[in-house]
Amino acid sequence: MHTHKFDEMLILVVIIVLDLALGTFPFGSNFSNVGGFTSGFLLGFVILTRRQHHWLNLNKSNTSQKQESYQYVLQIISFVLLSVGLVGGGVLFFKGVDLNDYCSWCHYITCAPPSCKPSYISCEDYQIGNKLNVTCLNNGRSGVFSLSNRNPDEQAEELCYRLCGK
Repeated sequence: MHTHKFDEMLILVVIIVLDLALGTFPFGSNFSNVGGFTSGFLLGFVILTRRQHHWLNLNKSNTSQKQESYQYVLQIISFVLLSVGLVGGGVLFFKGVDLNDYCSWCHYITCAPPSCKPSYISCEDYQIGNKLNVTCLNNGRSGVFSLSNRNPDEQAEELCYRLCGK
């Protein structure tokens, strides 16, 4: 069906990489990209395992439409995985479960490491002279830091993420 298989595969890989790269920007989510890719991959096994050659050979009536046994197995396994994933994901979503509480590295799927600053962190800070006292309100950790020539607000934010980080 496809004459330039390598070129088409290369285009698909480039699109996947671009989608994942764009998902690391703010307000983007790679969880939806990964979920859509996985669902589409499994759904492809469920729907498209039958040989689709009959439309190429309309004049030939001896085209085989039989499925191989491994195709049936792939179809069943894919259907079960897809069903479990969709139902389980829906139940977890409607229960309000945050899977980031159970997976320490999952937040890297949605953001690139320099911009991985969780939005639920809050700190209290005050400045006395060239010293900055920062207290993380999430875990109670605090520290006193010397200010440099940089913007004090930027330093306070950076120190807040450092104190509140896991």
